[in-house]
Amino acid sequence: MRLQQVLEKYIPLIANMLVPASIFAEGLLSFLSMGGFSFETASIFHWAFYILSVLNLLILLNFNRGRLLFFMIVTVLAYILINYMKQRFGSGFSSEFWFWGIEVLTPLNLLVFYLFYDRRFLGKQSLFLLVGIVLQWMLLEFLGRGGFKPLLVWQGINLPSFFLFGVLVAWSLVYAVKDGRLEDYGVLFASLSIGCGFFYAAQASAVSLFFCMAQLMLGISMVYTLAYNHYYDDLTGFLSRNSYLLQSKRFPLKYSLGIICIDNYEKLALTLGRKKINTIVLMLSAILEDLNPEGQIYRYAADEFIVLYKKLDKKEAFALLDNIRRTVAGVSFEYVARKNPVKLTISCSVAEKKRSDSGAVEVLMRADKALRQTLKFSHNVTSQG
Repeated sequence: MRLQQVLEKYIPLIANMLVPASIFAEGLLSFLSMGGFSFETASIFHWAFYILSVLNLLILLNFNRGRLLFFMIVTVLAYILINYMKQRFGSGFSSEFWFWGIEVLTPLNLLVFYLFYDRRFLGKQSLFLLVGIVLQWMLLEFLGRGGFKPLLVWQGINLPSFFLFGVLVAWSLVYAVKDGRLEDYGVLFASLSIGCGFFYAAQASAVSLFFCMAQLMLGISMVYTLAYNHYYDDLTGFLSRNSYLLQSKRFPLKYSLGIICIDNYEKLALTLGRKKINTIVLMLSAILEDLNPEGQIYRYAADEFIVLYKKLDKKEAFALLDNIRRTVAGVSFEYVARKNPVKLTISCSVAEKKRSDSGAVEVLMRADKALRQTLKFSHNVTSQG
């Protein structure tokens, strides 16, 4: 039984790696075995890269996803500049200072945006970052014209670029293994693919192939992540509000709905900050999952969870919810090691499906009304609607 639990824990993480890993492995092995591709095939990869880039950028702009959008912008700019240098310098472009500079700035920007920029794209800070990227390329052009060549190249390998790509791949691997998200695996193998594009850039079809593969992997992981986040809560893995609204139409004839609300959530979030409150929510979600083996849990809002108790009446569901409330009140949430733990309380309410109810909306409204009336006067209580 323990072996089964271990497999169930890690197999989904491996499954998320298979698609980007397969694309990268197939492309790399094909390139190495064939020694490159024909001009016609390279042209297909070239235009496929631009088509995928436009589609990915439009989707990301629509959903206002900053980090991955900047990742793709840097990739597109690098590809455009490499092709410009091919036309300007011919076959010897890969030995020019400007190419070496692009080879360094690309992983540096990818690393910075992936690690540190976790905001929405549409905002003042994003504008400053875009201006910063343009200034980097302008500075590179200025230094190249002045004959400035401090970059370390050993036997054709750009050592600073090699180091930065290594850090980017290692860090994205840590993120991917830790969280197991397809988006992180997409970034991992896209980084490897972009690195291969620079390493084999002297061969005509390499840049088109590997950069196209990177956009394909990022696009697949992005679409999957957006679809996943529509139905699941990204932080806890519970079903989301959208899933509740869809599934509530198919609830059984007999059930009870429980609402679990984190007391003083806004004050805690303001005091502790986003990362720490997310850590506490994760701890709470683990408790809810352990104490609700038969209940279906939804994260309905940032501070609210809904639990569906199939075939249980209001009294039975009340007992389960009150046990959760008392358990949480007795737990100390240590969000950072060697820091004072946080004492968290929750308030709960429950309502049972009646024959007169037309749907789950009325059941939820009764439970929510009971909860709101209780929260006006006290916290850390369980009520019935």
